[in-house]
Amino acid sequence: MHEEFLCFVPVSSTTGKDLASTILNQLSQLGLYLEHMRGQGYDGASNVSGKCRDVQAKVKELYPWAIYTHCCNHVLNLVISTSSQLPGIRNAMATISDICVFLSRSAQRVSIFQDNVAREISSSTSSRRKLKPICATRSVERHDSIIIFVTLLPAFVSKIEELQQENKQVEVVAKAETLLNSIQKCTLLIAALVMQHTSGIILLVAKLLQGKEFDISALTELIDSMLDIIRQKRSNYKNVFHKILDQAKNECEKYYAALLIPRK
Repeated sequence: MHEEFLCFVPVSSTTGKDLASTILNQLSQLGLYLEHMRGQGYDGASNVSGKCRDVQAKVKELYPWAIYTHCCNHVLNLVISTSSQLPGIRNAMATISDICVFLSRSAQRVSIFQDNVAREISSSTSSRRKLKPICATRSVERHDSIIIFVTLLPAFVSKIEELQQENKQVEVVAKAETLLNSIQKCTLLIAALVMQHTSGIILLVAKLLQGKEFDISALTELIDSMLDIIRQKRSNYKNVFHKILDQAKNECEKYYAALLIPRK
C-alpha cells in the first residue's frame, strides 16, 4: 500500500454531504478515475464516519466499492490512549506535562536546565537538550517523550534543587518543591518506565502505520509478533516488573536519590 499527499482543499461547510462533494470534485479535477476507487479512510469524526448521511456514506452511494475504513493508526492511538485507566499512569503523564510547562515558561529556567543537561548528561547518552511534552494522541511521539524524560531526569533534579536554593519567588519555589516530591516517589518513575517499556513494544507497528507505504502481509505478521510478546510478558509479569523496578533504582542513583517505595 502506498500513500501520496495530493493537496490541501479549503472548505466552507463541514457537513457530511458538502465534505463528500468537495472531496469528489477535487479528486476529479486531479484527473483520478473515481470508478476505480476501492476504499476510503478517515478518522472517527462523526461527520465523516457516520453510516447514513456523512462523508463515507455519501461517497459509497456513488461508488459502492469504496469501503470505509477507520484510519488504522488513529485507531491504534485511541486504543493506547484509553487502554489504561490506572491512576498512577494518568498522574505520571500529568506530572511530566507539568514539568515541561514549568520549564518552558521561563527563558532563564530553560537556559539553566540546558546547562545542567550539558554538564550531567553525556552526549553519547542523549543528544537532546530539552524535554518534549507528552502527546495525548500519538503513541510514537509519546514514546519519544518518555525516553527523553527518563534520560534528562538527573538534570531536571539538579535544576529544581538550584531553584529551591536561589529563587526568591515563593510560588516558583513551592512549585519546584512539589515537582521534586513527585519525582522522588516511586510511582512516577516506575509509571514512566512502564509506559516506555509497553510503548516500545508497539512502536514498530505504529511507525509502519504512519509510513507512506507498507506491505499489508508484513504488517499482519508484525502485529501477530507484537501480540505474542505482550502475551509472554503478561505470563511472566513478575520478572518483567522486577526488571523495571531495578531500572528505576538505577535511575534514582544517577541523581543521588533513594527510590521511596510505600509500605504495604
